[in-house]
Amino acid sequence: MKTKSLIALTIIIIAMLLASACGAKATEAPVVESTEPAEDTIVTMIPAKPGSPFDIKGKKVCYIIPSLANPFLNGVATSVTEQFKADGVEVLVYGADEGGLNQQFDQIENCISMKVDFMYVMAAGEIDQLLPAIEQVKAAGIPVMGVPPQKLAPFDSIMHTSQYEDGQKVARMACDFIESVYPEAADGSVETAIIGSASSNVGMYLRDQGYLTITEICPKVKLVAHQDISGDSIPVGQAAAENVLTANPNVKVFLAQSTAHAQGIANAVKALPNVDVMKYGVFAGDMDPSMIPTVTSCQDPYKGFVAIGGTALDVATYEQIKKMLQGVEYPNIINDALEPIHCDFSTLK
Repeated sequence: MKTKSLIALTIIIIAMLLASACGAKATEAPVVESTEPAEDTIVTMIPAKPGSPFDIKGKKVCYIIPSLANPFLNGVATSVTEQFKADGVEVLVYGADEGGLNQQFDQIENCISMKVDFMYVMAAGEIDQLLPAIEQVKAAGIPVMGVPPQKLAPFDSIMHTSQYEDGQKVARMACDFIESVYPEAADGSVETAIIGSASSNVGMYLRDQGYLTITEICPKVKLVAHQDISGDSIPVGQAAAENVLTANPNVKVFLAQSTAHAQGIANAVKALPNVDVMKYGVFAGDMDPSMIPTVTSCQDPYKGFVAIGGTALDVATYEQIKKMLQGVEYPNIINDALEPIHCDFSTLK
């Protein structure tokens, strides 16, 4: 009798526990992940190493970027290479135009096998996917700088860009252009397009989100196209703009993900019949320094961009790498300045 009572009591207790567990599970709130990754922007000075500054003559640096076809990235790399020549430092520049992240994995492994003295890495996509390779770089004892991840670890230093703010500044430039060139336009009448690669990585997604703020700050805007394209080159931007203009021939304003896209878009606009380039505005989230005279002249559809790191990003990059090679004190994070550069819109009235 006692045995039957114990069995019954056990069954009741188990049933209560199961009911409690099921009840807790039913009321549990779903986990919602933020679309914006946490940003690590607190700067710490890394102390100098004993015996520094070290002689850096004869050192080798691997400089890995997403694309050699991107005028902005290639321009910075070329300038950094030239500056290091005077120090006797060899800079080996690699682009991942064809193979993306897979190609960059191979490039990193190759640089490790060459026993280079420093590695600069800008991912051709999501930086998190490259972290296993970065860990290998660290294990090999090679200092490594990441550009522009949201978090410091596992890099020794990073150059950080607030991509959302970058996008906001581009949107602000475009809106100022619209207000100046189309002062009498009705709300929702100035057809606008966004051309970029928001799905390529988190940073470009955030920049794209910044572009979208133009619909909030600029009542006259009518966003008629929002393209997500792959590839970062002038021909890619031109082809995308041609498609947009075929479907929406009245588009007058373009927000481009990169300076390469912007130059391609400008080419597409200039190819239009009887075009008045003064009435078109193309704006980008980064810059090719050689295009400064073009955008400030107001004589081209390409009328503005944001200079990441100001107009001397190449100098800042060179100086940071040099400090790390020499073993002197350096900041672990450089928060890039974002400097809008554009033509004087008042001259377009």
